[in-house]
Amino acid sequence: MTRNTAWPAVTFERLTWLIEEGGDARRSVGGRRYDSAVIPEIGDASMLLPSEVALISEDVRTAIAAFDLRVGDTLGPLESLLVRIESSASSRIENVAAPVPDLLIGEVDSDQGRSVADVIGNVGATSVAIDLSHDITPDAILGIHRALLRDTHPVLAGRWRNETVWIGSYSAGPPEAEFVPPAVPRIEEAIEDLCFFIDRTDMPVFVQAMVMHAQFETIHPFPDGNGRVGRALIHALLRRDGLTKSATLPISAGIVSQKHRYIEALTEYRHGDFVPIIELGADATFAALRNASHLFDDVVKIQEQWRERVEDLRSDAVAHRIVAALLSHPVVDSETLEPIVEAARSTIASTLTDLVHRRVLQPIERPARGPQRYVAHDVVRALDAFTTRSINPFGRH
Repeated sequence: MTRNTAWPAVTFERLTWLIEEGGDARRSVGGRRYDSAVIPEIGDASMLLPSEVALISEDVRTAIAAFDLRVGDTLGPLESLLVRIESSASSRIENVAAPVPDLLIGEVDSDQGRSVADVIGNVGATSVAIDLSHDITPDAILGIHRALLRDTHPVLAGRWRNETVWIGSYSAGPPEAEFVPPAVPRIEEAIEDLCFFIDRTDMPVFVQAMVMHAQFETIHPFPDGNGRVGRALIHALLRRDGLTKSATLPISAGIVSQKHRYIEALTEYRHGDFVPIIELGADATFAALRNASHLFDDVVKIQEQWRERVEDLRSDAVAHRIVAALLSHPVVDSETLEPIVEAARSTIASTLTDLVHRRVLQPIERPARGPQRYVAHDVVRALDAFTTRSINPFGRH
């Protein structure tokens, strides 16, 4: 049931599906007329925030602050893992499956496969969103989309859509769709208004981030990649306003296991109720915090074990520098490590062999071309455990 939040609902205009847009009466028993969304302006819309939503937002802020305080200096290398986890989970929501271990190998392998390439693009998009978080403009949003699709769909990358899109009834077209986002001429104006909303300072940032996300998904400004860009923008807002200081919480890992609830919340938002998407986002955030805290414990233990296995080496040995780099680069070879540890490639190669004997690394199948690669399987196991815990992640307690 829609709450009285005084939030504008989507309205509709009646349009005709033209032949040049793919319309054909033979493909649609309902004719060629359809209802296309008219997005309400929210840049200066009055928001009536229910007390329970304000409490949820404060709970999120407190929990994130406690996590930041706990992880401290370890957050640097852990952050690179969290970005990959978030990008993999966000892609899974769009039915693009590439487990994080496959992603790690794909990052150093030119023969990646389509799904891995898609997720690597999502890693880039999330990173760009965070880098541009200080000034989220239409051009910044296009930049995030460009980072997402430039290697897999370069023709579409960084451009607003120029055609009708719809949700549901993919073969029959918009006349029988569940929802048709706004017509092309309305996109840029809607995005401008969204950016005006993003600049507001009169509401809790977590509420603002989730409402922004729902509004962005309703606009659906791109032919592909809307969900992934929209979730990257959540992290941009949280980082810009200091709610997350340096951690990219894998909120999508909390969403992916209950995708139906996510879709229902976006539908309720279109009816003028923003509470469900905020509640969903909060539950996903609490789940992410618990899971990331567990990952932090695993990472601390892994680092301690690694240090013990090389403690007999001289303090200036290359092995110490490689071990320090493994959380950020769990799949390595002598070529990729050369600029990181600043040592000769031959020295790195012999050190990698030694780290296999010390049970820090394991060799993986050697590629047809290039140096032997190695994987820090302790990290892969920790990431697999994270995924297992994400199967049923919901709840605040």
